[in-house]
Amino acid sequence: TMVDSPAAREKVEEATSLPEEWLNLAILCKAFVSKAMNGLGTLATIWATVVLLGGFAVLIKKQDFWYVTIIAFVESIGVLGGYEDPTYQIFIRTPGLLIDALKSADKKEQQPSLWRRRIQHHQQQQQNQSRGTRRNRLQVRKHKHFEELTMSKRCLGVVILVVMRLVEIAAVAICIAVSFGRLKKQDYVDPKDRDAADHQNIRLSLNIFYGLVLAQSIIFIIMRLSPDSLLGFHIRVKYRLFGSSGREIMYRYLSDNYLEFITGNVRTTLKMNLITFAMKLVVSDSTVDDQLVGIRAMDRILRSVEYNSLALTRLRASLDADSLGRLVGVLGLVRTPDEKEMRGHAARVVLKLAPDIPVDTCPQAMSLISSSLVETASNMDVDLVWFGLRILDKLTDNQQNCRQAKGDLSDLLPKIIDLTNLNQRGRDRSISDSWIEQEIIPLLEREEDIPPTAIQMIDQQIIVGMSLKILSKLVAKPGDVGKGLREKASTYMNLLTDSGTILEHVGAAKVIACLALSEDQKQEIGGSPQIIRKLKECLLSKEPHVDITKVAAKLLLLEYTTRDQLNQIKSSLEEKNVLLQDPSFSVPTTAFIGALGRDQILPSWMQKQQIAVQDLDLDDLLSAEQESRCEAAAKALIVLTSGCEKNAAAVLQEIAEDEMKTIVGMLFQEDREEKRRRMLARLQERNLHPETSRVVKKIICAEGGGRTRSLHAKLLQNLRAHGVTANSTHHIPVIDGALPEVLKAIVDEVAKLERPACTSENLSHNDGPWVESGKVLESFIGLAFHICKGLDASGFAKTLEGANLTLDTLVMKLNKILELCKYPTTDFPSIRRSTLELMAWMVQKNSNYRDIFLQCGVYEQLKEVAKTAGRVERFELFHCGVGVGGKDISYILSLVSELKEQLELCPHFEQRSHYYGAHAGTLTVLVA
Repeated sequence: TMVDSPAAREKVEEATSLPEEWLNLAILCKAFVSKAMNGLGTLATIWATVVLLGGFAVLIKKQDFWYVTIIAFVESIGVLGGYEDPTYQIFIRTPGLLIDALKSADKKEQQPSLWRRRIQHHQQQQQNQSRGTRRNRLQVRKHKHFEELTMSKRCLGVVILVVMRLVEIAAVAICIAVSFGRLKKQDYVDPKDRDAADHQNIRLSLNIFYGLVLAQSIIFIIMRLSPDSLLGFHIRVKYRLFGSSGREIMYRYLSDNYLEFITGNVRTTLKMNLITFAMKLVVSDSTVDDQLVGIRAMDRILRSVEYNSLALTRLRASLDADSLGRLVGVLGLVRTPDEKEMRGHAARVVLKLAPDIPVDTCPQAMSLISSSLVETASNMDVDLVWFGLRILDKLTDNQQNCRQAKGDLSDLLPKIIDLTNLNQRGRDRSISDSWIEQEIIPLLEREEDIPPTAIQMIDQQIIVGMSLKILSKLVAKPGDVGKGLREKASTYMNLLTDSGTILEHVGAAKVIACLALSEDQKQEIGGSPQIIRKLKECLLSKEPHVDITKVAAKLLLLEYTTRDQLNQIKSSLEEKNVLLQDPSFSVPTTAFIGALGRDQILPSWMQKQQIAVQDLDLDDLLSAEQESRCEAAAKALIVLTSGCEKNAAAVLQEIAEDEMKTIVGMLFQEDREEKRRRMLARLQERNLHPETSRVVKKIICAEGGGRTRSLHAKLLQNLRAHGVTANSTHHIPVIDGALPEVLKAIVDEVAKLERPACTSENLSHNDGPWVESGKVLESFIGLAFHICKGLDASGFAKTLEGANLTLDTLVMKLNKILELCKYPTTDFPSIRRSTLELMAWMVQKNSNYRDIFLQCGVYEQLKEVAKTAGRVERFELFHCGVGVGGKDISYILSLVSELKEQLELCPHFEQRSHYYGAHAGTLTVLVA
C-alpha cells in the first residue's frame, strides 16, 4: 500500500515484526507454566489417591482425610487446569461462545457496517429506508423471540463465567489456606502415635502432598497474572480491533493458541499471526458468525498503516489456491445481513490481494465482481461498486488475467460503460469552482457535514473516473484480447454520450484514442463535432493536470480539516481570486484543491495514522501519478487524424487561428520555459501567503512540462499533411512559419543523441531521455517534410538562412539519425522513413545538394538502411500495440532506391563515391 505521509512511511519501514509475536511468546510461557502446574496437580492427585487415601486412609487424622479428599476432588474436576484433556476444554470455550458469538439480528441491522467508507451516511440511509414501513414492523415482531432467546443465552454465559471465576477463587483460596496451614502446624499424627512403625511416613507424605498443592496454587495465581491479556489489548489498539468482534477475535486467538501450545503444537503456533488466524476462520467450515469475526479482523488489520504491509505479506504467504478461492467466494454471499456484511469486508481484503490474484486460479472472481457493479439507481450500492471497480482495476493490470478472462471481461464491459454515464443524471450539478467556493467551504466553516446529496455527487464523479480508467486499460490491451474488447465496446451507443466527461476525466480521451484504431470508429468519432471540440479544449487547456477524480477525493478529506487549516485554505482561495487577476495566470479552484498536499488538509495526528484515508479508501487515488489531459487529448487527435483527411479537416475547422498559434508555440521548449519563468517571477512579486504561493507554484511547475512536444508536432504533421482544404488555408501559413525553428530543434535533438552512450549496441527502451528525443525527432522531421512539400528550392534555402543553419549541418544531422537509429522501435517507428522522405525531397528540389549528401556519407548509410529495414517501419505510429498508418515494407526500400539513384546521377559519381566513402567520417561540420 502506498503511503504518502513521511511519518506514516517511516512507521511502515520500522515495522519489521508483527506485535502478536510477543503475544505468542507470552502465551507459550503461560502454557509452559500451565503444563508445570498441571504436572504438579496430577502428581498431587496421584499422591493423594494412591499414597494417602490408599495407604494411610485409616491412619491419618479425620481432618487431613477430608482436606485431602476435597483437594483431590478439586484437582480431578479440572478447576485448576488440565485443559490438555479435551473434556476440560469446556471451561475455556463455553462462556465466550455464549456471551459474544450470538448477536441480535435487529441490533446488527441498526449498527453501522464497519466496512463501509462513510458509516454515518449509510446508517442514515438505512434508517430512512426502514422508517414507517409495515414490513419492517412485522420483521421486528418476527425477531423479538430470537432476541429474547439470544439474551437468555448471553445471560447464561455470564452466569457460567462468573460461577467459574468464583469457583476458581474459592478453590485456590482453599488450597492455599489448607496447605499453608497444615504445613505450618505439622500436627498430622497424635503424639502417642509418633513412634509407631505404621505412622512414621505419614508426616513426610502429607508434607509432600500439601507442598505440591501449595506450589500448584501459587503457580495458578502467577499464570492468571500473565501479561497475555494486556498484550492482547495492546494489539487490539494497534489494529483498531474495537467492539465485540475485536474482543471475540482476540479471545479466540488467545484461547486457541493456548490450547495448541498445551497440546504440544509449538512450532506452528509460535509462527501464527492474527491475520492468518482470522483467514483460517473465514475459509473454514465454521459458522457464519465465526467467519464474520474473521473477515472483520482481516479488514481492520489490513487497514493498519503501521503493520498492513507486513501483515499482507504474511497473508499472501499463508494463502494457497483453495483458501484464496474460498476467500474470493465470500464476495458472492448475499442471502442474510451477516453474509452481506461479510461481502463488504471481503471486498476490502480482496482489494489488497488483487494484484496477486490469478484469474485462472479463481475463475469465479470476474463474475463475482460483476455482481457488485450494479448500475441501476434504485439498488446501486455505491460502496460495493467502489470496491468492485478498485479490485477490477488491479486485476486488469495483469495481462495474463485479461487473456484468461476474455469472456468475463466482455460481460463486464456493458456495466463499466453504464457507470461512465453516472453523472449524466445530474449534469446541472458538477464539481465546479463556484460549487466548491459557495457551497462546500461555507458548509465546512459552519462545522457541518457535507450533505448526502453532495457526497453522492462526489462519489459518482470518482466512480466515473475509475470506470473510465478501467475501460481505457481494457480497450488498450494488445493483441486479440484488446481488439475484441474494442469491437465490443464500440457497439454500445451510450459510450461517451456525454462529451463533457472528456473535459473532466483524462480516461475519456484515452478511450477515444483506442477506439479510433478501428477505421469505422475513426470515421464515426471524427463525425462528432462535440467530441472534436472537447478534445481541442483539453489540448489547449491551461490546467492540463487537473484531475477531477483526485479533486473529488480531496473534497472528501476536507471534512477532517481543522478550523485553522480550513481558514488557511479559504484565505488562499480569496488571495488567488483577488490578486491573481492576470491573463497569464489561470488557477481555478479545482486546480488549487487538487494541488493541496495532505499536510494542508489533514491534521498532523491524522497524517501519521492515515485513519481517514484508509477508511475512505482514498490512498491510491491521492497517490496516483498525475496524468495530463493535454497529452491524452493530443494522442486521441493524432490517432483520429492519421491517414484520414476527413478527420484532419474536421479538426482544423474547430481550431481558430489564435489557437493554432498556441499549438505551434507548444513545440518549442524554450518558449514554454520562458513563459513559466515569467509566471514564477510575477508570482514572487505578489505578496501572497507562503502556503498560497507554494500551491500556485506547484501548479505552474506542473504546467511547464515539455513531454508533449512530440505529440503536438505529430498532430501538426497530420493536419498539414491531410487537412489542407479550402476552409483551412488560413492555418497553413501559421504551421509553415514554424519551419525554421523546427529545423533548429532537429539539429539540437540530434546533438543530444550523439553522446557516447547512444550507440547502436546499447540503445534500448529503458533509456528514457533517448526515447523521448527519438519521438521528438520523428515528429519534427515528419512535420518538416510536409511543410517543405509546399516550398521550392529557393524557399527552403531562405528557411535555412533564417534558421541560421548551413545545408551540410542539416544533412550531417539527418545522416546521423540514420546511423544511430538502425533498429527503430514502436516508440518512433517512422523516424528513418521520415528522414529519407525529407532527404529525397531535398535532392529532388535541388540537384546541387547531391555533392553535400555524398560528402556527408549518406550513400553508404543508405546501404545499411536497406539491410536493416524492418516491419515496424511500415507504420507512422503505434498505439496500444497497434500500428497506425501502415504501408508496405517495400515503401522504405523504394525510398532508399530512389535516393540512391538521385545520388548516382552526380557527375563523376564513381570516383567521388570512393573518395567520400573513405573520408566521410573525418568531415567536421559546424552549426552556423
